[in-house]
Amino acid sequence: MTIEGKLERRLLWSDDQGYERARRDAVWNGRKPPRRPAGIVLAQDTADVGAAVRLARERGLQVSVRAGGHSTSAAGVREGALLIDVSRLTSIDVEARARTAVVGPGVLGQDLDLTLDPLGLFFPHGHCSTVAVGGFLLGGGLGWNWRAYGPGCGLVRAVEVVTADGEVVRADESQNSDLYWAARGAGPGFFGVVTAFHLEMQPKPAVIKAAAHNYPLAARGELLNWLHEVRHEMAPTVDQALCVTQHVTHSPDGPTMLLGTVAFADSEREADDALALFANSPLREKAIWGDDGTTVGSVQHLTGVDELYPAGLRYAHDNIMSSAAASALVPALEAALTSLPTPRSHVNWQNLAGVPELPDMAFSLLGDTLIEVVAVGDDPKQDAQLQAWVTDHARQLEPVAIGSQIGADSMASRGLGPDFYFSAAALSRLKIIRDRWDPAHRFVSFLLGSDTV
Repeated sequence: MTIEGKLERRLLWSDDQGYERARRDAVWNGRKPPRRPAGIVLAQDTADVGAAVRLARERGLQVSVRAGGHSTSAAGVREGALLIDVSRLTSIDVEARARTAVVGPGVLGQDLDLTLDPLGLFFPHGHCSTVAVGGFLLGGGLGWNWRAYGPGCGLVRAVEVVTADGEVVRADESQNSDLYWAARGAGPGFFGVVTAFHLEMQPKPAVIKAAAHNYPLAARGELLNWLHEVRHEMAPTVDQALCVTQHVTHSPDGPTMLLGTVAFADSEREADDALALFANSPLREKAIWGDDGTTVGSVQHLTGVDELYPAGLRYAHDNIMSSAAASALVPALEAALTSLPTPRSHVNWQNLAGVPELPDMAFSLLGDTLIEVVAVGDDPKQDAQLQAWVTDHARQLEPVAIGSQIGADSMASRGLGPDFYFSAAALSRLKIIRDRWDPAHRFVSFLLGSDTV
């Protein structure tokens, strides 16, 4: 039987019935790119992935991969490539006593959490519950409580990879260690298809407590300067994010600043101590309203992020990481904060300081502060305007940036190269490893500006 025959109905060429639906379903963003893969493989297992790669090799096609499809720029959907959709690889095999799990790339964060929670285990999956672990971990994995654990990719102990020749290999510290190094952070530049992640679990925190304080936009200078000043004072078990928007706070008078903080602790007292910095802030009296702490049973009850990113709307997104002083960083952000183009559009400010030292892996660039500019609409006629707003304000932030988180649209919208995602040494090593494992460049690499949505 031919390779194509083995894939049967799981293979859709561009003129097949069901192709267009599969192409559109591959992208979570309501903005669907015009790019048309030559074909799409709806893989059911590792054997399908291997067959798909061998088919691409036989046909002279490049290969792209899609897991959850949350890339705002739809980096997995490439013109003329063979798209391997691994969203159906959703197995979760947990060894509770060993605190390990083998997880398929299509597993969503919410499903992983629902599996681990009754076992008293935890993994720092994506803040947005519908992000799949495949793209999340390959891109680094800045998820829940990651300031305590480090990025999720640092908890990957091994990967099973279908390589450019269609073979399956295991990569870890002792075998195929260069491929393992690359799988932890290379993102869309990874040259293989990960079909399983071997993960180290963490004990579930005894207490998860969330606080929220909503401030008027007029206090932005004071609040941002204060957050920057205390970034190293925040307990490592605290997630902090400031979201400037009108939508989540339902403010009738325009955008406000919602400061959300979540403590992961061993006791109520420890959680309260971690959140006291925000409850006792010198700016607390300026808050429009505030909740100094509410205990939740699971991160699945922290719905604010999902409320920001419902499926089907039209998104443009970029971000920068910065280690600049507040005196440079805060003024650079002013224009974006005061020009949000729609009520759902937002700017996020997240503390990255105090993260454990990164292990040696492709994920290699990290600043003190992450700033995201996100435009959200529901009208295709607004797409160009919203993309321009994101691109313009991300460019205004470049002078204070050391780089960008790999899940952003920096390459697609600003035409930046991969050196914006990696240290110089890591990028050089990544190229060498790619030439070894994928010398013919069978796998597509980073999405460049000419291919943007």
